[in-house]
Amino acid sequence: MPRGDGTGPPSGSNQRGGRMSGNRPGAGPGGDCVCPSCGEKVTHQPGNPCYNINCPKCGTKMTRG
Repeated sequence: MPRGDGTGPPSGSNQRGGRMSGNRPGAGPGGDCVCPSCGEKVTHQPGNPCYNINCPKCGTKMTRG
């Protein structure tokens, strides 16, 4: 921070707020695929995007949850 007033970038190394940073659900290879229609959840399989999976209950395309 140039003047120490709290308006500068985060201090320290590797503290950038990138697209997939943090430990929120749905980030990285783990997590679940969720149906936007009925709420059914299935375990996300790495290498297979959730939008390519149909819901086992209603057939709607799943989203990352």
